Amino acid sequence: MSLVRDLQRYRMSKVWAKRNMHALRKYRGEFVAIVDGSVIDHDKDRARLLSRLWVRGLYPGPVLLIRVT
Repeated sequence: MSLVRDLQRYRMSKVWAKRNMHALRKYRGEFVAIVDGSVIDHDKDRARLLSRLWVRGLYPGPVLLIRVT
């Protein structure tokens, strides 16, 4: 994957998250990892989530990481 493509996917996920915040409410109080408009993982502990993403080779890449409030 190219850096430009990763950035495009990141931006698309950001738009998706903003439009679908109502669907993300079930993760309230957690960090959520989103790629291509899909939640791929979530955890209350940001470091633990990042660790799992790194092991899978997904972070930083195109992953949007947000905390749902």
